[in-house]
Amino acid sequence: MSLKINILSPHIDDAAYGLSLHIARFVSSKLPVTIINCFTVTKWTAVFVPGGVKEVSLLRAQEDMAFNKVFNSALNITNLALLDAPLRNGYVLQPGPFVENELTLVEEIKSYLVANVEGLLLCPLGIGNHIDHAICREAVLELYKKFDVLFYEDLPYAYRITPKEIELHVRKLEDKLDVKLMSQVDGLQNCTIDKEQVIRLYKSQMNDEICSEIISYMNLLTGERLWGEPRVMEQLGNALNC
Repeated sequence: MSLKINILSPHIDDAAYGLSLHIARFVSSKLPVTIINCFTVTKWTAVFVPGGVKEVSLLRAQEDMAFNKVFNSALNITNLALLDAPLRNGYVLQPGPFVENELTLVEEIKSYLVANVEGLLLCPLGIGNHIDHAICREAVLELYKKFDVLFYEDLPYAYRITPKEIELHVRKLEDKLDVKLMSQVDGLQNCTIDKEQVIRLYKSQMNDEICSEIISYMNLLTGERLWGEPRVMEQLGNALNC
């Protein structure tokens, strides 16, 4: 049986920004891929878009459908319809410990994962201090021993800090989990997609600066980077026959 790939994406677009090259490889290797978009009720855009929450949320879902078509609609995409940060508490960057409604969201995501996820779970590292990314990561950390987990780098935020800061972020995560994580870069070799074209499908969220940051980071790494325990990396490698 093929290894099932589950990607926890805080918003519609985060999985694409951090993992498009990996997703292309998963699909070409005929691994079933599910993207779980969490905070999909939104009016956040990077460029002007007319309309309110209903219109923007629908537009972003349509952008995700366009992304899926790149892979011949092979992806299973689930939207949890949770309110995104600006519609909840009015801030985007986490100012301190989780407040009550954020802890409730952690529990909601945990419940969904326990009931629906089998196989490998890919989770954002939480780089950039975005509260929605932090909530997703916290849900996975509290369930870490129940799943085989790999972490992907949040973009464009990872581009905006130094390699030393990323290393420190990972070391803190290792201490929290009491594990050792290794990194692995993959994606550009034998790549079947143009990542810039793919991420530009998210037109409401994309501008030239953001696109340049994401592509520059990909070129710097020569791919996309995952972090995880060696046994889980090996499990993915075996599934990809590498």
